Amino acid sequence: MHFCKNSVCAKMQFLHSGVNDLTKDMEEEMKKSVIGICMAFMLVIVFSVNSYSQEMIKVNGSAVLGKLLMPKAAEEFEKLEKVKFDLKYKTTGYGIEKLLAHECDVAAGARPLELSEKEKGLVETEICLDGYAFIVHESNPVKKIASEQIADIFKGKITSWDELGGFPGKKITIISPPIDAAYYVTAKKLIGFDTLPEGAIQVEMTTMVYETVKSHPLSIGLVSYADIMDKKDVNILDILHKGKHAKITQTHVYFGTYPYSQGMYLFTVGEPTGNVKKFIAFFKSKEGKRVIMDAGFFLLPAK
Repeated sequence: MHFCKNSVCAKMQFLHSGVNDLTKDMEEEMKKSVIGICMAFMLVIVFSVNSYSQEMIKVNGSAVLGKLLMPKAAEEFEKLEKVKFDLKYKTTGYGIEKLLAHECDVAAGARPLELSEKEKGLVETEICLDGYAFIVHESNPVKKIASEQIADIFKGKITSWDELGGFPGKKITIISPPIDAAYYVTAKKLIGFDTLPEGAIQVEMTTMVYETVKSHPLSIGLVSYADIMDKKDVNILDILHKGKHAKITQTHVYFGTYPYSQGMYLFTVGEPTGNVKKFIAFFKSKEGKRVIMDAGFFLLPAK
């Protein structure tokens, strides 16, 4: 009987020891789980803080730059610096308005600053050139045009395609950038006209000219070369300028023998600083120049 009691006690002690070991194991597992959860939570917090701490550069302005150049430039610059971009676009004037209201860090412009804008403390940096292309519907037989003829079309002196060897008896319809766009203002200077002739169509944004010409067989439109360089459903007219062919190429635009080009700019309030300064300088780097040319814009002449 005494032996049995000892046996029972031994079993009880063994069971108690097993329960203690099991409890300790469970406590250790719980500690590990809690530690794991805490570490995961801390990582989420750290990641969130790092993401939140990334500087956001806000760019607004020219639809041509905003749609055709800025996205790729921003993508490449984000690989170099801890920064993100908020890109919006409409017109150069709209971007300047937002810049002066401190609603963006950079305004993209398809023209240089006016004196009144400089007097408000704005600073311009030219980053590239844009070639103005004249396009017609793919069915149009006209392949080339003299710069004098372009001027006469936009002045309303030439109104029919048969005057250019095109569709007999068919009236020319001009497709133009909006009146408040830098492209329109610059076009008036480059082409040499004051107001568009009756019947001309002005689109809401410069980047809409291509789509409009594509759907109007009797039209001629003025667009950024970058917007249509890969398009197959419109024809780019070769230009005869001062008796010489002047195709819209890097060489002709670079040396100024193509008569329709304009500088493209980035504007800031005061001299740029920090990552904004680095971003603007990016366009003068080897990688930045590659982005410019790949997008269909042209390099600035060496100074």
